[in-house]
Amino acid sequence: MQRIYGYYLDKRLWDEIIPLFTEDARVEIGGRGVYLGKAHLTNLFKHVMGGGKSGMEYGALHNHMQLQGVVDLDPGGKTAKGRWRAFMQVAIQKKSALWAEGPYEVQYAKVGGKWMFSKMRWYPTYYVPYDKGWDRIEASAGGASMETNKEYPPDLPPSEGGRPFPEVSVPPFHYKNPITGE
Repeated sequence: MQRIYGYYLDKRLWDEIIPLFTEDARVEIGGRGVYLGKAHLTNLFKHVMGGGKSGMEYGALHNHMQLQGVVDLDPGGKTAKGRWRAFMQVAIQKKSALWAEGPYEVQYAKVGGKWMFSKMRWYPTYYVPYDKGWDRIEASAGGASMETNKEYPPDLPPSEGGRPFPEVSVPPFHYKNPITGE
C-alpha cells in the first residue's frame, strides 16, 4: 500500500489517495500542520499540495519514490508501523524544479480486512531548487512547501522538529535497534 501511495502521488491522483486512509487518520506532510480525518485530507492533498487540481498537466513532473521500507506488524496483526524514505523530483516546465527527500513514519490499521493508513508524517530532509542543489541553500530552505496554508488550514499546528537541511534532525524511529535493542 505504501508503494501504491507513492505511485498515486507521482500522478497527483488525489481521489485515489484519500481512500487509503482511515476515517480518523492523522497526516502531517513537510511541516504544513496536522490534518485530521478524511475530509481534511482532501484539503491537504488536493488543495494544499495539488492547488485544487487532480492529475498531471503537460510539462509537470511529480516523481515520488518510496525506498528503504521497514514495516513491523504489531502482535495481534491489526496494526503495523512503517518507516520509508521518499525521494522526490518535482517540476513545472520552465517555471520551477526542486528535489526533496526525507523519511515517512507511518502507522497502519486493518479495517474491514484491509490495510489502511491511520497516521502518516513525512519529515523533510531537504527541499532544494534543482538548479542550485543542496550545497548552496540558505537556512530558510523549504520555503512555501513548509508553510501553513491559510485558505485550507490544518487542524493542528506543525509538530516540533523535522526542519530541513541545512538544519539537522533525526526523526524518531518506531523500532528498536535489532542488535542492541535500544
